[in-house]
Amino acid sequence: MTDLFTPRRRTLSLGGAICGAFLCTAMAAISPAHAAESGTSASTSEAAPSTPLNDFRSQLGDVRKNLEGVNARIEEKAKTIESLSKPDAAKQQVEELQALISQTLGLVADNGQIARLGALALGYARSKQEQMRNDTKFTPSERQALQKRWDQNVAEMVKATDELAKASSEFTQLLKTVQTRGDYAAEVLEVENADEMVRVVRNLAGDVRGASEGLRLFIRSLTPPES
Repeated sequence: MTDLFTPRRRTLSLGGAICGAFLCTAMAAISPAHAAESGTSASTSEAAPSTPLNDFRSQLGDVRKNLEGVNARIEEKAKTIESLSKPDAAKQQVEELQALISQTLGLVADNGQIARLGALALGYARSKQEQMRNDTKFTPSERQALQKRWDQNVAEMVKATDELAKASSEFTQLLKTVQTRGDYAAEVLEVENADEMVRVVRNLAGDVRGASEGLRLFIRSLTPPES
């Protein structure tokens, strides 16, 4: 009896294996299509649709940013105008310049620091020149070579100190001229400040015009369509 049923069991086992293979193939073919369909539906649900409400919110955000930027520029330019329009602003700048001129005049005067520096350098060169004439620790040829160098140095130092004195004298005259024109300089500075204010106001006018264009576009979106 066992031998009679054995072939049929083998036949059934073979049929089951074939059916299983067909089922796996069908599932594999269906799964990618299902996954692609699911991905498409997910991406579609994530993308925000373009609706009148979403467009209005976007325009509202743009208007807000536009107004915040204009407010910041107005405050910045207001501070600039306040600083430039102070009555004592130019006067203070001139007074600071006058103080600096006085300090410089003290340095370049005939008995000032520049004159003392030139005299000190020339005095040092001449003392070394005299010392070399009486120095006995060098051979005659060495002393002659060094003496020649010091003679050249003294001659060049005299020229340099003379140039410094002349330059200091010219510089002093220019400083005194500026010092006596303080009132005129203050008025020139005030005009310059006023010219700068013109540029600031014009730039602010451009900023306001740009903000107005943004508001016009926003106002159009508030107007109901004609029936």
